[in-house]
Amino acid sequence: MKFGTQKNYWQFIALSGAIAALVYISHVVMGGVLWVGYSHVKQTISELTGNGAPDAEMLRIFTLGYGILAVLFSIALYVLFRKYKVDAIARFGALLLLTMHTASLVGYGLFPLEQGGEVLTFGNFMHLAITAIVVIATVGALFAIGYGLWLTKNFKGIGVFTLVCAVVIVLAGIATPIVLNYDLPYAGLVERVTVFTLQLWTFVLSLYLYRLPKIIDMEVKRMGLVEVYKEP
Repeated sequence: MKFGTQKNYWQFIALSGAIAALVYISHVVMGGVLWVGYSHVKQTISELTGNGAPDAEMLRIFTLGYGILAVLFSIALYVLFRKYKVDAIARFGALLLLTMHTASLVGYGLFPLEQGGEVLTFGNFMHLAITAIVVIATVGALFAIGYGLWLTKNFKGIGVFTLVCAVVIVLAGIATPIVLNYDLPYAGLVERVTVFTLQLWTFVLSLYLYRLPKIIDMEVKRMGLVEVYKEP
């Protein structure tokens, strides 16, 4: 079957990633504006929706919406990777991403940050444990997806972009314990480098998947190929 430029419904579902990224960034910006005295440099994002935080209940609606949209994006990612026969490593990465977003959606909903995270309560311990799972799964997912895309014909460019984002997240992750151990007032800034890089990647990949038929069709014309993909 020749590859055409017509989109299927999974291409539209993939747009949930771009919407999710915008929803997440909106909740961070809005939370900072509503919380008088809040510092995006010093304070973590989780504090915005933590127990006792001003406007936490309203902001949790945003994070719930984000979580659902992110899960939908991860599912669409896996389905489209299979459809376009992207390397199996990338498909494994998509499953890791789905695991991460599911753990984040359920875990953070059950265990919001308490007292700014300053006291190691059971809730805060679980919040930190979930964060560890989310970070490891995120890094693993991005490296797997990036490498798998790089190995796949017509996907090398987005693969390189994914790997660059993965490296930035790792570097920010290395900086996090340094900031915390030396009690430097940059915990929020370092976290935002990590989280916003993930949101940027999600936004870009989401639009890329939505435009994928046209992108590959342009690549085919550029290379002078007649057919790049056959369905069994």
